[in-house]
Amino acid sequence: MKSLIQKIGAPLTGALSVFAFSPFDYSISLYVSLFFLLFILDNKSAKQAAGYGFLWGLGFFIAGIHWVAVSILDFGGLPIPVAVLLVVLLCAYLAIYPALCAYLLNRFTAHSALLRYFVAFPAIWLITDWLRGWVMTGFPWLQFGYSQMDTPLVSFAPILGVEGITVAVCLITASLYYAYRERKAVIPAIMISVIVFSAISLKGLEWTTPEASKSIALVQGNTNQDEKWLPEKRTYILNEYLKLSLDNTDADIIIWPESAIPALEFQVKNYLDYVGELMRQSDTTLITGIINYQRVDDIDEYYNAVIVLGQPEQQINHSPVNDRYYKNKLLPIGEFVPFEDLLRPIAPLFNLPMSSFQRGGEEQLNLAASNTHIATAICYEIAFNQTLVNTVKPDTGFILTVSNDAWFGTSIGPNQHLEIARMRAFEFQRPVLRSTNTGITAVFDAQGKEVGRIPQFEKAVLRVDVKPHQGTTPFNRYGNTPLLILAFLLFTFVLGHAFFNKQRTAKNELKNAV
Repeated sequence: MKSLIQKIGAPLTGALSVFAFSPFDYSISLYVSLFFLLFILDNKSAKQAAGYGFLWGLGFFIAGIHWVAVSILDFGGLPIPVAVLLVVLLCAYLAIYPALCAYLLNRFTAHSALLRYFVAFPAIWLITDWLRGWVMTGFPWLQFGYSQMDTPLVSFAPILGVEGITVAVCLITASLYYAYRERKAVIPAIMISVIVFSAISLKGLEWTTPEASKSIALVQGNTNQDEKWLPEKRTYILNEYLKLSLDNTDADIIIWPESAIPALEFQVKNYLDYVGELMRQSDTTLITGIINYQRVDDIDEYYNAVIVLGQPEQQINHSPVNDRYYKNKLLPIGEFVPFEDLLRPIAPLFNLPMSSFQRGGEEQLNLAASNTHIATAICYEIAFNQTLVNTVKPDTGFILTVSNDAWFGTSIGPNQHLEIARMRAFEFQRPVLRSTNTGITAVFDAQGKEVGRIPQFEKAVLRVDVKPHQGTTPFNRYGNTPLLILAFLLFTFVLGHAFFNKQRTAKNELKNAV
């Protein structure tokens, strides 16, 4: 009976974690969920622990990313049962990583509670989380640290990134469970106090310096995804974006969202030249998402791109720049199809519009607008903070992310996406400009404070004055590499401790037998 309750409770408590993330923002629910995970894993064999970890992870991811089904149903052409099956399969794959963490935790820490909760658990969780964000291009969604942006723990972001906050969450939860399990409160109290007081002492520490404000106009066109690529709607959409922009040419920078222009770049060259000239005459710069097409060696190549129109860049005292950016981190199925020859014939899902893109370079130059350098991430890319480590330079003023979350309707997906973008402001202490087609368009300053937003499904322009920042945070300089190295060293220590403990036990058993 107890086993059955735990098998039912594992996915339910995993699902509870979703309330820690946007749009709910009840951070405490994550601690409750993790506490119950540690409770369920206690005194289980490694194999049993893996099973319970998998069930917990299945509940966690089904609750957290069920919104993927919206795009599959609305644009993939598949019936509801098949869409549900595909989402469950995706979540089952992602649940492998909590299962792996649970297995390793119970396999190598059976003899030391201190080692288990204060060393092994945070280290192994970080390693498996990193694997989830790396294997097969990675899916680093719903890292624990994102749930803590309105708590003192966010102060760790400029130094250790979202990964460091995740470790802090693991340590706090492990401390609470250790106190409950061992009926010892001294060590947990010390650990939690050190974490909280460290976070509080770091609050307000500034690693970057502001410059003169720039006036930014972010245009949310609210184009219906069903109509976006219809040829007969092209002229209307282009005119609407231009109309909204011409009313804001007194801004320093105007920004349109991902693939705002519903055509290939070469198809609208005259339009782009015209808009560029209008911007130059107004002494402003326009940045827009667009699909670029090239034919190279008889092969058609498509790139999800962002280009700059208008005001020429001044190169004085700045690192090299470019007038375009090509997306590097492509979304599986949506922008490229793994095992393409095998999967495309199977179902319409694998033939979604624009699902055959090429990757841009790993490290690309900043865009330049209004004498400010801008690091760019398109849609899904904003979740990969290590990629931005390579592109945010000391003279980068803003981080720009453009997106089209119309694929996910009224689900919680766009809220989570916005939350992820906000974390980049904390990590790099740079303002984040987020321009989207149907929302949520928003701007965060260098301290992660929201400057303004446009709600979903409204056609509007967000006008804000924002100070670009220059400089380098520790996370910007080193990324998550030091924390990962430490995690692997600690895990190696755990393995060594388990090995020597096993050797010592075997010797004692042999001695007793003799």
